[in-house]
Amino acid sequence: MLADVDSSIRAWLTEELSPGTEIGFEPPGLLADIPRRPRRAGIVNLFLYAVNENLDGLPVGRLRARDAEGRVTGSHVTHRSYHLSYLVTAWAADVAEEHELLGALIGAHTEHDALSADHLRGSLRVLETALPVRLGWAPASRGDLWTALGLTMRTALDLTVTAPALPSRLEPAAPPVRAVELEAHHEVPPPPETPRRRWERTAIHER
Repeated sequence: MLADVDSSIRAWLTEELSPGTEIGFEPPGLLADIPRRPRRAGIVNLFLYAVNENLDGLPVGRLRARDAEGRVTGSHVTHRSYHLSYLVTAWAADVAEEHELLGALIGAHTEHDALSADHLRGSLRVLETALPVRLGWAPASRGDLWTALGLTMRTALDLTVTAPALPSRLEPAAPPVRAVELEAHHEVPPPPETPRRRWERTAIHER
């Protein structure tokens, strides 16, 4: 699922950003040693630094899968979704061009704040809804991420995509009922008990 989200983001940004802009998903430390490059070779890099489960509206129990005619074909576990938080940095010839790249990303998000069906890749293609994209928000704090990466702090954005982890196993439904067999049995009622006469008494034995 993570690789499919990466590919979907790449498809979205390739369409929105200037031609020639590279889209990467490397740790920023690998880019810090690369000398600044001309505008056409600018890089927008998205480093996945946090994955948090989305607990809002989580359904309980298994979900039924149906075919085109509405018949139940099986069931699968509940779709769980996750917030994928990326640290977005730009790498270009100078700071001004890097800010221009990040500004273009903000503009792209203003126009399209979701990954539509045209951008979804891999297993996500089966989804009937777009995946929400948030810019400048993340469910988890970055903390001392720059220190952990061993880098000097630089201008960066938080980009969070909420995506489901689609179940890969479908439990087939029981075969449909094709015939019903009924058996009838005649039971003979027991004979009625003979009522005891009032003057009859049970024997009493004494020792």
